[in-house]
Amino acid sequence: MKKNFMGVQALNLALHELMAADPKIVCVGEDIGTMGGCWTYFGGLKDKFGTKRVIQTPIAEQGYTAFGNGLAYGGYRPIVEYMFADFATLAADGIVNTAAKARYNSYGTLSLPITFIFPQGAGQAGCQHCEVVDGWFANIPGLKLVAPTTPSDLRYYLKAAVMDDDPVCFYFSRPCAMSIKEDIDDEDQSIPTLTNAANIIREGKDLTVVAWQSCLLHTLAVVDEVEKETGASIEIIDPRVLMPLDTDKIFASVKKTGKILIAHESVSRGSIAQNISAVVAENCLADLKAPVKRVGAPNSFIPFGGVEQYALPQPEDIKAAMLELLK
Repeated sequence: MKKNFMGVQALNLALHELMAADPKIVCVGEDIGTMGGCWTYFGGLKDKFGTKRVIQTPIAEQGYTAFGNGLAYGGYRPIVEYMFADFATLAADGIVNTAAKARYNSYGTLSLPITFIFPQGAGQAGCQHCEVVDGWFANIPGLKLVAPTTPSDLRYYLKAAVMDDDPVCFYFSRPCAMSIKEDIDDEDQSIPTLTNAANIIREGKDLTVVAWQSCLLHTLAVVDEVEKETGASIEIIDPRVLMPLDTDKIFASVKKTGKILIAHESVSRGSIAQNISAVVAENCLADLKAPVKRVGAPNSFIPFGGVEQYALPQPEDIKAAMLELLK
């Protein structure tokens, strides 16, 4: 049966499906019990599965990350949520020095099937609650990074993350998850892999745009205008999984179009977009008709209140970049 869901409802559906299918899946985090989580997607889980599987913790990210790692070492598949993605700094030791290195430190005999959930993005709550952090752990071997945008992808790729045998950082955009609606077939219980995950949303021959989360929405909001003004056709790729990146689809697109724009919401310096631009330049230089272009946030923190829009990429920024590449 198809249901029209927002992203947070899709995440809730995925959690219900996962926990019903596997008694070793447990949830760990702040306010995830009776309240159902700050962002509501843990709703109903405590009543259905009990407090031994929906474990509400004190405000102690470092402690409950270590607890989650212990559960994973003990044969469980924990889902560990940080109320705001910015709080990843408090949990970094457990993520970087334990979860990511488990397979290496055990000579390949152990891994931690643990999923760390990071709600990120705009919300007018300032620099300690609204950062986009998907690049923070990109330089850590042993971690997989997943960043879906649409409700259906949030459902499918949360399930893929939880059922993967390695530690996964799962990032979702709060603005996207609490605004976009999409029909979801709740009878489809398929689970994708985290490889070859990029989705070609729109085919084109003159420009490739790689974008995810809020910047994917911004791209879709202006692409028709740009095509009408220029007569060009634009290919749009949603990577969905940032590590391991589906480079095959990106390279094939660039070989076809000769131009690429990467649009993302995090600070451009040291970002996933910087990595994508590097691998494109290294592998597709002979195919490029123009330098790789990126649109991202400036080298700034996110301010409180409505002025946060000035510290984040907007649709007009992406449109201007498209038009420049298509001159």
